[in-house]
Amino acid sequence: MKTVDVPVGSVICDSLPFSTGGTVAQAIALKTSGVVALALYLGAVTPAILKKVLDAGLGYMPVTFGGEYEDGADDELVQLKALGIPKGCCVWLDMEGLKAFKTDPAKLISMLTAWANKIEAAGFIPCLYVGVPQPLTSDELWKLPFRRYWKGQGSVRDRFNNLAEPTKCGWSITQMWPSHTRGGAWVDSNIVGQDFLKRSPTMAVA
Repeated sequence: MKTVDVPVGSVICDSLPFSTGGTVAQAIALKTSGVVALALYLGAVTPAILKKVLDAGLGYMPVTFGGEYEDGADDELVQLKALGIPKGCCVWLDMEGLKAFKTDPAKLISMLTAWANKIEAAGFIPCLYVGVPQPLTSDELWKLPFRRYWKGQGSVRDRFNNLAEPTKCGWSITQMWPSHTRGGAWVDSNIVGQDFLKRSPTMAVA
């Protein structure tokens, strides 16, 4: 595997069902439909599933399950090694849901920072999926040590009910509403761009 930039305008899909049981036929159908890469869940995706993705000519981006930041990325680094993910690949932390929203913001920021720093120290690009609900303001998001941001479905708001977007960089991936079936798999479709700092996501390819 090697790491490459995801082209601007690409469609990527994230899918828990594919992470746990994706088929060769689904991978080929997703590629044929115009999908460029899949974001599949660490802790669910196996080397066998990943091989189906790569053999179909799709790229891969790792993403965590929501709330998987309390261990400081130790589990994720083990899983990245087991999958053979190359350095320089974006690794996405899923930050959303009531657990995140009800966590004291200062404590949440501390845990997110520790996670991102450990991922970056290992040679990967720490990136943040910002879902709904989540408590952090635009400035708090921007000041985190993440290098790319992914906007989740719906209206992303902070604990004060203000719209939230990383202040000086914005988003490099935007998730579309609603979830749907594509290529025979239940997925979320996402559009890739550059953020305001001209940074695109990176993916692992064969």
